[in-house]
Amino acid sequence: MVLELIEYLRTRSSKLAREWGYAYQNVSLKFRSKRCSLAWQDHLGKCHQLIREQWQRLQPKSIMIIGSGLLMEIPINDLLEKSEKIYLVDLVHNRDVRALAKRHRKIELIEKDISSLLTILNKGWGAIQLKNIPWEQLNPWELPKVDWVISANLLSQIPLMISDSLPMTASVYKDFARRLRDQHIERLLKQGEAVLLFADFETRYVDHNQQVIQNDSYNVNLQNLKFLREWIWEVSPYGETSKDYKVEMLVKAYY
Repeated sequence: MVLELIEYLRTRSSKLAREWGYAYQNVSLKFRSKRCSLAWQDHLGKCHQLIREQWQRLQPKSIMIIGSGLLMEIPINDLLEKSEKIYLVDLVHNRDVRALAKRHRKIELIEKDISSLLTILNKGWGAIQLKNIPWEQLNPWELPKVDWVISANLLSQIPLMISDSLPMTASVYKDFARRLRDQHIERLLKQGEAVLLFADFETRYVDHNQQVIQNDSYNVNLQNLKFLREWIWEVSPYGETSKDYKVEMLVKAYY
């Protein structure tokens, strides 16, 4: 916890990112990835392979990664070698990512609230304000157009991060999350000539007898995106979240 606090204090981020917990989440994910490195190895390898294969098919000159985060799931060195311009889009870019961008002029960092909601929602007002969200008038992304845009394991996290700071009932969250995820797909399809989306679509809680004790999933309008592949990500091995169960996610990729 002390090391996480030090890292948090050293992480450059906006007031908005700190108020809504995104700066802390970025630091927390970094330390969790170290604790769970063995369990995450297969997932990260599959992400890298997916992106390499799709790059080979498309061979884009300009790439945008939305939800770039810690770049764990991105074979960034391969992309730097093969592409002319890479935009990394997230609300927080940690010290390692900023250092990488300084070394490579191809990289441009963009701090962006992908939900377009954080400046119009108030953490102290409760979920009642969600009824008045002007979905059709939300600020557009206003990001550079690119040959290829990647939504990197972000889809489920956009509403989840907001709900962590703005508690709401299950029914309210279901409707809110659906609209936010659908909006993400709509904007994604307008952002680049080609699209790659990979995200967790199902969460399973598995006990020591390998029995699924809880299974959560969600729906989203994927429009014309085509299914590529899926795999299981052991995101939380036994002992990380609970000694009684592990957490697995079903990750799916679309283009």
